[in-house]
Amino acid sequence: MPKIRCSYQLHIQLSESKPAIWRRLVVADSTSLAQLHRTIQAAMGWQNRHGYAFEIAGQRYGQPNADLPEDPTMDARRYTLSQLLQGQALAVRYLYDLNAGWQLRIKLEACTPIGSPEALHSLPICLGGRNACPPENWSGGMSAFTDFVQAIQDKQHPGHHAALRLHPTDFDAKLFDLPAAQARIHALQLLRPSTSAAVKPETAFL
Repeated sequence: MPKIRCSYQLHIQLSESKPAIWRRLVVADSTSLAQLHRTIQAAMGWQNRHGYAFEIAGQRYGQPNADLPEDPTMDARRYTLSQLLQGQALAVRYLYDLNAGWQLRIKLEACTPIGSPEALHSLPICLGGRNACPPENWSGGMSAFTDFVQAIQDKQHPGHHAALRLHPTDFDAKLFDLPAAQARIHALQLLRPSTSAAVKPETAFL
């Protein structure tokens, strides 16, 4: 009997963000953690310029340091959501840019059977979200980013001009462009049939 494939609906929220910065994704259960990392990057609007890790049940998954044989990090390319979650709402943390210290909470909201190959190949998708993510190379952490957002939105704020010097282009903290996020995810081509048999899905998205 063929295995029933499922989709996972995930709610992903940047910890300590006020107002909340979040995205809602639907991904295949066969998605590797490395692929999920790229999907989150696309949905948030980041550009994959920094290191990342996932923490699940006390174990860290990410990019092991080949120069450190004792590094306990497991290779994120080798583990899928179905292997690690098995449809259960386990606590998952996603860490990005270890210098800035972004931490995102991932919650499994639904596990749904996938009805057809076409439905599978339509994944991953972004269903929605709120608010802009911090700029890619932000170095001050969430507290400093919250202060920055308050300053740049309020022309009377004593730090308004300093915030403009930091990011002179218009930064709209309330902006979340769903079509743009979905276009970035679609461009990853994670689960769509490939014309090249030489490229393995687990390694194509690092």
